[in-house]
Amino acid sequence: MTRRARNQSRIMSTHLKIAAVKALSVASFVSVLSLQGAAPASAGERGAHIGWHVRQPARFIVSGVLRQDGTTDVIKPIHAIVAADDGEAAVAMFSGTAPKQYPGYTLIATLASPVPAAGTCENNI
Repeated sequence: MTRRARNQSRIMSTHLKIAAVKALSVASFVSVLSLQGAAPASAGERGAHIGWHVRQPARFIVSGVLRQDGTTDVIKPIHAIVAADDGEAAVAMFSGTAPKQYPGYTLIATLASPVPAAGTCENNI
């Protein structure tokens, strides 16, 4: 290969590298722009980008102590998982159902603790 052919080959190689870098940068720019439409919505707007209004209810484990009517030494601990807006609403719901499920007992104490969310939705919304 002559000196002139080597120089032309080197120049061509440099031009190809520059063209490849330009094409890569344009392709990267286009892909970033196209991915912006597919970005997930914020946590407060989950599913809003597809027209769904999704809200995961808060769940609470509510514990209670029942005392048998007419005694002071017979107690029964009970527990339930309740979906409610806050702990006070969960205790109110629990207090309404406990006397019906356990006749002959009086609810004397309650405690509500939030249950952490377990997993994500199948469609990640």
